[in-house]
Amino acid sequence: MTELDRVHFQTDWPAGRPFQVIGLGLNAVDTILVLPRYPEHNTKLEIEQARRLGGGQTATASSLCARYGLKVRYLGRVGDDEMGRFSLADLKQEPMDVRVDIVPGASSQFAIILVDRPTGERTILWKRDSKLLFAGNGPKRELIVEGQLLHLDGHDQPASIRAARWAREAGMRVSLDIDKLQPGVEELLALTDFLIPTVSFVHQFSASADWREGLKVLCKATSGFVAATRGSQGAAAVWQDRIFEIPGYPVAPVDTTGAGDVFHGAFIYALFQNWSVRRCLQFANAAGALACTRYGARGGIPARNEVLRLVDG
Repeated sequence: MTELDRVHFQTDWPAGRPFQVIGLGLNAVDTILVLPRYPEHNTKLEIEQARRLGGGQTATASSLCARYGLKVRYLGRVGDDEMGRFSLADLKQEPMDVRVDIVPGASSQFAIILVDRPTGERTILWKRDSKLLFAGNGPKRELIVEGQLLHLDGHDQPASIRAARWAREAGMRVSLDIDKLQPGVEELLALTDFLIPTVSFVHQFSASADWREGLKVLCKATSGFVAATRGSQGAAAVWQDRIFEIPGYPVAPVDTTGAGDVFHGAFIYALFQNWSVRRCLQFANAAGALACTRYGARGGIPARNEVLRLVDG
């Protein structure tokens, strides 16, 4: 047993809120193309499988929390196009309160995901219309402060900062899944209680090739909990100035799309169970690993009992 097995987050959730989780961030339509190998330049390659599935960092994490029984509201935007109709209809199948703006004249976010069948590794080609940014048009404060925790992906940074301020003023906690470095991101990090970026973000933010040193730099940007996702290697967390590595779970991957999104949703669910710090991260690692054994982001969300079986052996 290690120190992380003995300690808990001791989160004081605000009472009397209709929702436990408010998710604000990306949703997307993913076209997944399964290939026999990664394509070379100037070649033709037959597609083995093609699937169209719902994705997006915050939409996927929010959906997992809702499927596992938490009370969830998701806030996002789509365009008034066919992809937007698909994305919205797909989101409305999830057991959560969906508040999605339809933006006239905007193209909905989409991605073409190339999956290398032998390894399950993916390459994502994506496009997001700038018209989908909230700018000064939202989100509405009243939709944010009805929760206990606000989960963000930080892509729409001004809206994320505005929502995080409202959340903190209302006594909420803020979690952040971030993989994109933008000017002024320090303000968002300072408002975050649970900061778990990708290890690539750690390298970018810290300008350090050593992720351990990078995590220490990141700790200076926030007073909250700091960890990082490390793909198949699992996660690493900082606790009382010490770095702890929480190993991943070996699986036979078919598609790594959405593994990080599922990790964050599972971590948030674990927070509300008041588990030890290590068990929260183990549960998230297990969920992220199992997500790699099926296709898609929301399509890859494993059943809660399946995750528990993997964690408990």
